[in-house]
Amino acid sequence: MKVSSSNPVFISSVYRMLSPDNATPPRGVTVKEVVGEDGTSYELVFTAPGGLKELRTLKGSVDEVLKLLEVAEKLAMFK
Repeated sequence: MKVSSSNPVFISSVYRMLSPDNATPPRGVTVKEVVGEDGTSYELVFTAPGGLKELRTLKGSVDEVLKLLEVAEKLAMFK
């Protein structure tokens, strides 16, 4: 999942909002974070090496991230 914006402040906010949640991912799921050098992108790479049995956990993690991004986008519209 990759979030891009011409506004580095938005990307920084997304990173700060999501990063603490991803410090301890659910069992069976790994999360890698990458912030673009120019500060205009933030990428989350989710993997579930255990296969399909971790699929529900992975889906829950992705759903949570999408909900948080929706909130961040709505808040950015008020600036």
